[in-house]
Amino acid sequence: MEEKEVLEKEEIREVEIKKEETVPETSVEDWEIKYIRLQAEFENFRQRLRREKEEWQEIANAKLLKEIVDIMDNFSLALETIKHTRKKDAIIEGINMIYRQFENLLQNEGVIKMEVIGKSFNPSFHEAVGIEEVEDGEDNLIVKEISPGYLFKNKLLRPAKVIVSKKIEKKEVENNA
Repeated sequence: MEEKEVLEKEEIREVEIKKEETVPETSVEDWEIKYIRLQAEFENFRQRLRREKEEWQEIANAKLLKEIVDIMDNFSLALETIKHTRKKDAIIEGINMIYRQFENLLQNEGVIKMEVIGKSFNPSFHEAVGIEEVEDGEDNLIVKEISPGYLFKNKLLRPAKVIVSKKIEKKEVENNA
């Protein structure tokens, strides 16, 4: 039986040796080549993504610019009408139509005008350009909007320029009078 076991072990070794011979060994050089190729493929992928992103931005900009050019044409027509018409109402109506056209364009693109009057001053969304002293009311309330602020897709596009209230005591009012 010992001979049989020895023969079986030899046969197993021969099979293992044949398996090792059939499986090609991957050398360090092969791994380096694969690594360099993978790096090059990844860099090409990154460049392709960058180019595609730029193309999509150009397409989006072109769409927006076309709409702005349409509005510019309407302004041009309004200016021509002003030269030949003495009717103020027609001119005002035309300019209001162009203003509404701009508002619709901004809304369609995700730009929203902020409502600020009567709200608490927030330096993240408002720029204080003045202070108005008030007897009645609270401190730091927005009492006047100088220039509207806008949000673009819920992110600040431009802060509102506002005048903020400052409560004064009645004693100060009597002293100032």
